[in-house]
Amino acid sequence: FSMASRQERSRGPRFIHEPPVLVEFDNSSGAMVPCTAEANPTPFLQWVLQDGSQAHELTGLRHFQPDGSLVFPPFRAEAYRQDVHDAIYRCVASNIVGIIRSRDVRVKVSIRQFYKVQVFDEFVIKGNTAVMRCHVPSFVRDYVTFTWERNDGMKMTSTALQGGRYSILPTGKLYIRGVTANDGRASYKCVAHHRLTSQVTSSDTSGRLIVRDPQGESAPNILDRQHLVQATEGDTIELGCVAQGFPVPTYRWYKEGRLIYGGHRVLHLEGSLILQYVSSADSGNYVCVANNTKGEESVDINVIIYASLSAYIVPQDHVAVVGEPITLNCSLTGYPVPTVQWMKNAAPLETNSRIRLIKQEILYFSVVEREDRGMYQCFVYNDRESAQGTTELKLGEVSPKLVITFTEQNLKPGVDLSLSCSASGNPLPQVTWNVEEFGIPESSRIRLGDYVTSKGHVVSYVNISDVRIEDGGEYSCMATNMAGVMKHSASVNIYGPPVIRPMRNISVLAGDTMTLRCPVAGFPITSITWTRAGSPLPISLRQQVKPRGKLLVKKVDRETDEGEYTCTAKNSDGQSASGKVSVSVNVAPHIDEDVFPEKRTATEGERVKQLCTIVKGDPPIRITWDKDGVPLNRDRGRRIQSLDDSSLLVLKHVKFGDSGNYTCHASNSAASDSRTTELIVNVPPRWLTEPVDKSVIRGETVAIDCLAEGYPKPRMSWKRPLETHLGTFRELHPNFRTQVYSNGTLTIQDVEDNDAGHYICQATNDIGSGLTKLIDVTVHAPPRFESTFTSQTVAKGDKTVLKCEAQGDQPVVVKWQRDKHPLDLETEKRFSVRQAMTESTVESSLTISVTDRYDSALYTCIVSNGYGSGETNIQLIVQEPPSPPTDVSAISQSSRTIELSWKPSYSGNSAITKYTIQYKNITSNWEQCSQLVLSGFETSATVRELLPVSSYDFRIIAENGLGKSTPSEVITSTTSEEVPGGPPLDVAVEATGARSLKVTWKPPRKDLLHGRLLGYYLGYKKKDSIESFQYKNVDNLGDGEVTNYLTNLERLTSYVVLVQAYNSVGPGPRSDEIHSTTLESSPPTSPGLTVVSSTSSSITVEWENNEDMVFKDYILYYKAEGKDWMTEKLSTTTHKYTLKGVQCGTRYRLYMTASNSLGTGEPSATVTGRTKGGAPVSPHKRMFLMINATFVTLNLGSWQDGGCPIQYFSVRYRPTFQHVWNTVASRVMALQKHLEIGHLVPGREYSLLVNAYNEAGTTEAEYTFQTLNYTF
Repeated sequence: FSMASRQERSRGPRFIHEPPVLVEFDNSSGAMVPCTAEANPTPFLQWVLQDGSQAHELTGLRHFQPDGSLVFPPFRAEAYRQDVHDAIYRCVASNIVGIIRSRDVRVKVSIRQFYKVQVFDEFVIKGNTAVMRCHVPSFVRDYVTFTWERNDGMKMTSTALQGGRYSILPTGKLYIRGVTANDGRASYKCVAHHRLTSQVTSSDTSGRLIVRDPQGESAPNILDRQHLVQATEGDTIELGCVAQGFPVPTYRWYKEGRLIYGGHRVLHLEGSLILQYVSSADSGNYVCVANNTKGEESVDINVIIYASLSAYIVPQDHVAVVGEPITLNCSLTGYPVPTVQWMKNAAPLETNSRIRLIKQEILYFSVVEREDRGMYQCFVYNDRESAQGTTELKLGEVSPKLVITFTEQNLKPGVDLSLSCSASGNPLPQVTWNVEEFGIPESSRIRLGDYVTSKGHVVSYVNISDVRIEDGGEYSCMATNMAGVMKHSASVNIYGPPVIRPMRNISVLAGDTMTLRCPVAGFPITSITWTRAGSPLPISLRQQVKPRGKLLVKKVDRETDEGEYTCTAKNSDGQSASGKVSVSVNVAPHIDEDVFPEKRTATEGERVKQLCTIVKGDPPIRITWDKDGVPLNRDRGRRIQSLDDSSLLVLKHVKFGDSGNYTCHASNSAASDSRTTELIVNVPPRWLTEPVDKSVIRGETVAIDCLAEGYPKPRMSWKRPLETHLGTFRELHPNFRTQVYSNGTLTIQDVEDNDAGHYICQATNDIGSGLTKLIDVTVHAPPRFESTFTSQTVAKGDKTVLKCEAQGDQPVVVKWQRDKHPLDLETEKRFSVRQAMTESTVESSLTISVTDRYDSALYTCIVSNGYGSGETNIQLIVQEPPSPPTDVSAISQSSRTIELSWKPSYSGNSAITKYTIQYKNITSNWEQCSQLVLSGFETSATVRELLPVSSYDFRIIAENGLGKSTPSEVITSTTSEEVPGGPPLDVAVEATGARSLKVTWKPPRKDLLHGRLLGYYLGYKKKDSIESFQYKNVDNLGDGEVTNYLTNLERLTSYVVLVQAYNSVGPGPRSDEIHSTTLESSPPTSPGLTVVSSTSSSITVEWENNEDMVFKDYILYYKAEGKDWMTEKLSTTTHKYTLKGVQCGTRYRLYMTASNSLGTGEPSATVTGRTKGGAPVSPHKRMFLMINATFVTLNLGSWQDGGCPIQYFSVRYRPTFQHVWNTVASRVMALQKHLEIGHLVPGREYSLLVNAYNEAGTTEAEYTFQTLNYTF
């Protein structure tokens, strides 16, 4: 009986097509992300987000196909969802074995929308490296690449690898090295190319490069710096470090403190370090040092070179033994790898004392348990991508172990017997039972069975009821699985006489070891003996009788060991039993090893013979041959010849296909024998692709195929002759232009003239002499120029010659263009062309006899031959003195400075070297002007050391290397006010009473007023007091002497008095301090005034008399605005007075003083009164003007006087297109009611300006009219 424990073979999931790291697409196109996996059973696929949540279908936005692909359909911009279209996805595959998930898939969507590309002007010092910047919105920056265009139509590409002047960085920046003035004459546009939509967007405006001449020496200042540069292995990177200074800075580069030298992969340029074919070893900290004689500046750049991440778990399928340790090793490649994470069945792996990380990439199990089986993954991450490796941990085929067994037993007949064995192993073992090497048959008394415990052990048992003597014997249980066998035996002894079970006859191979068992039952047994042909055994050292009746015969021989054997068992009571077994001995065939080697070689075309000889074996013996496991038959090239005890294999003219393992098989009825030899057929090289001569155009790539076959595989090599030793060849080694591939193909990139000549392709494998083929490579030369762009300047009116020299194969054709249009020499009489040719060059000269401003253009010389064409561009710049600056304006003023700005106009095609600002007071002439000289880069300047509240005229002259411009238009600007520059003059203090002081002073000097004087601060305090001054504000009422009173002072007290003048800006300096003492007793108090009424020529005031005091007189003070103070002596007996003869419509200030025998009292408070009336009122145009064809009449009487009689008029006029007024009359008395202006032009528009004057003021009115046309 055997129990089946076969387990179904299952396999965990593996990705066939793992989704990519990055998926980028445009919303108008959509995208599909594939994900396929294999497993047994078939895996289930689904997509999850970064947080582990399942990604569900979203109509129109996200869809899942049955094959597991994730689909993003095209969508409108307004349907964009960040959680869908800018997210990280993972593909998950699962079956009953376990679960795996893919690396992170970053999905990024670019929304198709309008965007602007902008370029602005940049400044650079001549000779330095310039940086032009291309500005694009952040939402499109990751998806665009950049090119640049110049306004002359030139497409600008990066020429840095060829040592050129231009570099275009991935950020869009354009570097222009060694800037000259010519670079400043062009304008530059940036072009953005969207790599997802193929949309091309140019900048709306062009940026100019403003080239400045050095203004003295200056230390380097790094203007463009990169703190972080990231790239992928194999890329070429340019590290930017652009500094400006004078002298022009030089650059040094360091990596990790070591100076970097140039090499085949490293190129130093001004402001740049170029590294080609970078690898992760190039990552690190780089330092750029810009240096000149004035100093140096440095910048650090962190370079990270990303190598694509990969992860691989060794082994990929791990078979573990329960209870034993294992190690999983995650083999990592790529850079950088900052993070490693282990997962089991797509969930983070929990470590413990049994499962731990020795290092982040090594996972160690000290003891494997059954629950450890499943899918394991190691994930590696950096800030760009992730990768994963997968392994399935299986529980391996563990050889069986018998956990529980049975022991020897002695039983009496009739009792019941139960034997059991418990076995473990993987797969679960099969358990079989034997007694005395014979199977146990089931019957009504004998039952066999098994079951599996919860621990995974197989328990098998034998139950025998009512045992009999013949049930006794040696019982064995044997546990078997694919990994091995384990057996246990023990005797079951049944009391009774000897009984021997029948034995089967056996056959044995000569030379083997034979074991015969005597299947005896009964107990106790005292002896078991063996005989052959009546002779007791053993009779030789080859024979042994073991306990329990086993007979062992070694190296069985037919002559001595074949025959009938008898075993006899006896007990102590003399009872016995015997049994017989017949043994036959067979001889197996044996192949002679001496004539059959394990390996032999032959060369293609030779004859090969192999003999297979049988040295022993029972006939009949059958001999067969096979090659690589396939039986051999005779054919035209192969013959098999059979002899008595041997076979000869003959191969005529062996070829490479005859290589293989040849096996001779010999068999008879007893056994078989075989012997194998490996035949290796060597084949000399022969051409598969024979190289041929090649012709190639210079600058292109040529590929020359050369391929041979043979065995061993031929080595392909290319050689070229040495120039110094004719007939001697050197081997070609790969470099940045030349590459020899494993298939023998030779490629030469960017073919040069010196690549022409002989080449030899060789194929050798040490079999024969090899193959050699000489070929010729011919290089044809299309036109080529040393320089594709030059600039040439000439003074206007001079003669100039533009030269164009090209190299290339003859014949050639030369054409000239101006601004990309053909140059017509028939109409352009000032132009002429001459050409000179040699074998490999052509020189064409374009002469312009007399240059003009409009000859400034881009001239293109196009040279063509049968192999291509080329062109060089010459920018001709005709120079002349510049035009004057425009838009001159004063943009700000202070009391001592005026800031001017202007715009450069036509530079005359020569850099403006300086601007001269000429300025003067408006009262002076230009011969007395001052000058301020500035550099040609300035467009604004501040003129200093001016006087406050002063008007100045300004004009600007531009100058270049060819002369000066005419002056610009004159502008006038006035400086602002400044605090007064001097103190009030002639300050005097007089005591006017016991509690008052009279203070008088005059304004500061006029040249120190610095603006309109608003008033004064009158300060006072007690003499010798530590207190601060008290100030009284006094308005400025005129240019004459000012009088003011300090009141409410203390009797008979000394005071210190000072005065400060102030204007709208602030106060000026203080006057000297004046000391004065109040009187012991006081003059009378002046009565307070009140204005009671007014007419156009009078003002009436009144006051209250103090009946208790005696007054000597009253004095009334009054003044009109802008006039001096006047006085009227009044009677002390009245309390009212009318002031007559005052001006009409005028404001007056009034106050009164009273005096007695002690003096004059303090003035009363000042009051204000105004006479009635106002300024004249202008009439409507139709009442005032009577218009004719050549004259106009003014109705002066239509003006209203405003309450104050009009005194006179002034009249001016001008045509509206002029700026200067013509004066008709400056004083027309009011009595004249009409005024005529004649000699006008019919049908012309005029402006009329009229001023009317009266005592109250002036009214100005402006009229516009058109004279009539003549009618006939």
